[in-house]
Amino acid sequence: MGWTNYHGHCNYCDGHGKMEEYIQYAIKNKMPVIGFSSHAPVPFDCFWTMKEKNLSLYLQELDALKKKYSRDIAVLCSLEMDYIPEIGGFNPILNEVNLDYKIGSIHFMGQFNDGEYWAIDGSFEEFKKGLNEIFRGDIELLVKRFYQLNREMIEKQNFEIIGHLDKIKMHNIVEPLFDEHAPWYRQEINTTLDLIAEKNIIVEINTKSYEANGLLFPGVDLFPLLKQRNIPVTINSDSHYPEKQQCGFTYVAEELYQAGYRYLREYKDGQWIDLSFNKNGLIWD
Repeated sequence: MGWTNYHGHCNYCDGHGKMEEYIQYAIKNKMPVIGFSSHAPVPFDCFWTMKEKNLSLYLQELDALKKKYSRDIAVLCSLEMDYIPEIGGFNPILNEVNLDYKIGSIHFMGQFNDGEYWAIDGSFEEFKKGLNEIFRGDIELLVKRFYQLNREMIEKQNFEIIGHLDKIKMHNIVEPLFDEHAPWYRQEINTTLDLIAEKNIIVEINTKSYEANGLLFPGVDLFPLLKQRNIPVTINSDSHYPEKQQCGFTYVAEELYQAGYRYLREYKDGQWIDLSFNKNGLIWD
């Protein structure tokens, strides 16, 4: 038995720690698979994404680590790729990059008056600035645009895992900005989940914020809606530190089981398959 993690960030972007440190932690904790998904380069200045000049180094180092640790763990190469309509979707330079899988995510939702791109998951103050400057203070308009962008990404781009599906709710823990049970919000969720089910995309249960404030993306309240649609799920930590790779996994596994899930979608021998699980981990043959 052992957990996997397909969403992790290292020192090539905003993660803390070298890839080999993550791998060594994973082996020590009997993880059969580890995937690296640094924030892909974007064609504008951003301090937390990988620099374009380092992409080839990232790929080369991962290839070397795959070979070095092949007897101990499966090391996978991925990128978390931002869908940005203004540039035509994912950064075009990534079209020829050979990856084991791709994570599609929404972070950027417009530009400030000075042209700087605004990401939704910065500080609360920065979020409020984007809300007021870009969306004229209309939180419903902002949230609806977030889910619209997710649906555009699902329709127009090819990727296997959708990242932190309902992350737009994250600032509600600081100050209630919108009602997550309001009919208009639930409609956005349901419409998006219907499309995910149609496209058979994997939804990650992202535990990055679980230890800090108990948040999951998507939250436990959405697990039954995912199961009703038979949407495949996997548990990812979105780890930025080697030791955070399994944070909250036991809790999530128990909640998924309560919602009716008996399998998680996992990468094995070059393909995605369904594996049984319990609170202690995945059951590998």
